Amino acid sequence: MKEDTDVYSSVSRDELEVIVREFRHLLEEHRRAGADSSVRRHMESRLHELELRFGQLLDEWAPDGEVRAAWQAHFHAEAPEPSLPAASRRLVFRGVAETGSVVEIRARADGDYDVDLDGHVVERRLDEPDAGREVGTFTLDGHVFLETFSASGPALEALGEFVAEREPHPPWPFAAELAADGLIDRDFGLTQRGRRALAQARRESARRRGPGT
Repeated sequence: MKEDTDVYSSVSRDELEVIVREFRHLLEEHRRAGADSSVRRHMESRLHELELRFGQLLDEWAPDGEVRAAWQAHFHAEAPEPSLPAASRRLVFRGVAETGSVVEIRARADGDYDVDLDGHVVERRLDEPDAGREVGTFTLDGHVFLETFSASGPALEALGEFVAEREPHPPWPFAAELAADGLIDRDFGLTQRGRRALAQARRESARRRGPGT
């Protein structure tokens, strides 16, 4: 297996675009809220957080000044989504082996998939690996990597409510972390990894309740 020592940014266009959409949605809600309401003040705090997070991601993903300016203009609805940088690195799998090594599989802009082992690209695949419908696993060089998720419990709960159509609106407050963990796409659609995350959350919830509950 040929090793590629290049290390790419883990930020994806989808993650940036989800933050853009949350910011615009919240900004519209903010405009409709009462001038002196506590809800409006909470929204202002969240808008500020989103601006900071967006800037941090751009520092990592698009350090070029001209490209950053184009994305900032897009963020504030002054311009369409920039074409650069072209790379996309959406997370489709993250797993840990018994040895402690971490594998991440990320989508490329050209449609292929990079397999990262402990931060280095070691393999390119033509299609998304079938990690299983319920319990995610991936095998590399004889080591089995068990899938892990970083999204918080409240984020997964809110996503589950939305997917089950018990909540009509996307859980925008959790959009950035759900996108960063590869659980949703830029349109808040559930990914294959997102389905596995919700399945795991359901299993853990059932174990906590115990048999017969």
